Amino acid sequence: KYMYAIGGNPQAAEVAGVPVNLTLVLIYAKAAAFYGMAGYMLGAKAGGASVNTGLGYEMEAIAACALGGVSVTGGRGKVSSAFIGVAVLELLKTALQYLGVSPNAQYIAIGIVIFIAASLDIRKYLTKK
Repeated sequence: KYMYAIGGNPQAAEVAGVPVNLTLVLIYAKAAAFYGMAGYMLGAKAGGASVNTGLGYEMEAIAACALGGVSVTGGRGKVSSAFIGVAVLELLKTALQYLGVSPNAQYIAIGIVIFIAASLDIRKYLTKK
């Protein structure tokens, strides 16, 4: 609950009695633990790691969340919708690979998907104001 309150409006959350700074520290600590676990598993799977290991994964994560309907402005979204976004993005990537699209063009397609999803989300956000 606190994450949604802080994501929606940090000042209002603080006025409502939410410990904003403590919550942010705990959120970042939990995220760092998950990043560390993911890095360890990726390194174990690949048999080693380098500085460039995982390069470009952040773009896919943002695209998957945006496709799933997680708001880029903060305060809205569900884990289940992020999973749906991951499934849709993987289907898109598999279809592009099946069609023989080059990897660079696939990155462009993913960027276009992020742009469209973010534009629709911001449009929805602006119409509510």
